[in-house]
Amino acid sequence: MALIYPVQADAPEPDEDTDPDFEELAADLSDTWLVEIAVGEDGDDACFGPLTARAAWDLAIDLDDRRPEWTVSVVPLHVAGTAEELVELFED
Repeated sequence: MALIYPVQADAPEPDEDTDPDFEELAADLSDTWLVEIAVGEDGDDACFGPLTARAAWDLAIDLDDRRPEWTVSVVPLHVAGTAEELVELFED
């Protein structure tokens, strides 16, 4: 599985069968999200969005189930704040 999505550094490790807390992701990072797909090393990449956190997660899971060899990333589209504030979110 090559599914990549953001988590805060101080967040407790989720149970393996637990979905992310979508309201928390929206509140902490962004209301809108993108799904990025890297198909291979030859530059066949795509980006889909904007989506809600839940819609982006559902699309990423569906893509990963169908093509586990692809790298699928769920990323926030917009984060209000400075680079320093973003770093602090993940390193506190």
